[in-house]
Amino acid sequence: MPSGRNSSYRKKPLTRSKRRKVRHKKQRRGPVMRFRFSRLILIWILSLIICFGAYLLSRNLHPDKDVFVKPAAGTEVSDSEAENETTEPEQTPETQESEAPAEETSEGEGAEGEGEEGGESEADQPTTNKINPVPEAEAKPQDFLAHCAFVGETNIYNLGEDNLLNPYSVYASETLTLENYAKEYVLLNGTTIRILNALNQANCPIYLMFGTESLSTQGADQTIAHFTMLLGSLKATAPEATIFVMSIPPVTAEAEKLTEGGIKNSVIDEYNSLLLETANQNDVYFVDVNTALKNNDGMLDGHLATEDGLHLSLEGGMILLNYVLTHVPPEYQLPE
Repeated sequence: MPSGRNSSYRKKPLTRSKRRKVRHKKQRRGPVMRFRFSRLILIWILSLIICFGAYLLSRNLHPDKDVFVKPAAGTEVSDSEAENETTEPEQTPETQESEAPAEETSEGEGAEGEGEEGGESEADQPTTNKINPVPEAEAKPQDFLAHCAFVGETNIYNLGEDNLLNPYSVYASETLTLENYAKEYVLLNGTTIRILNALNQANCPIYLMFGTESLSTQGADQTIAHFTMLLGSLKATAPEATIFVMSIPPVTAEAEKLTEGGIKNSVIDEYNSLLLETANQNDVYFVDVNTALKNNDGMLDGHLATEDGLHLSLEGGMILLNYVLTHVPPEYQLPE
């Protein structure tokens, strides 16, 4: 018989509940958080969703800043700076000299007086090296138009709809205006795209016709300010392209009488004169299609217009393009 002393040192058997607790503690001795590949994939997907949402928010807040347009070197300008450029002309060496102290300019007073007596001063002379409006020359072949890009509002859009131009040469829509060209999309070869994106780094002849839609709601001065901004953006987007600014066509006598959306031909003439000055200042060509479409009264004949009297019909579009083909500078050659 074992003694009472030895029996006191025996281990008591563990009960079932205690064995379960010991087993549970052993199982929890591992790391508190285990690595799971599925969690890594979930984090990656959430990051992509957040980045895409931030991109969409940025595009909605700043739709005019297009990441697909590559501006020419040294030509990137903010919207506020572009507006300032339209209201405050850039100082030229002549204007800087005129603002110099009187002591520095006193020696040139005699020369300035001679310039005033002789007529226009150097500052008043056009800066273009081109002859504007482009004079009549030998007609280019019809396939010349296929190598050009025609950019504009409803009048240009109708040239494509009437099959007078190939669809891939037309960069226009019925809703495109000088006010929304940076945001509005046009349909080109089945793809919706902004005109500046489509013409990025282009080196083909580009014909611009804008103003008819804007003049129905605002004056010539405000319209030319918007056109100047468009022309500057286009020159930065496609610095190698040859740009032809086209005057806008006249309207019919009935369109002048419209109480809503009507335009006076006198306002159109004023705007076209400003277009000529803008073309000279920016050293681009000016094609005066307005003259070819006027009748003896200085208006557009009814058979050359659509029902609204503001836009060109099929026959009017044919006259416009024939004028374009016969008013290309003889020295100009299509890029290879």
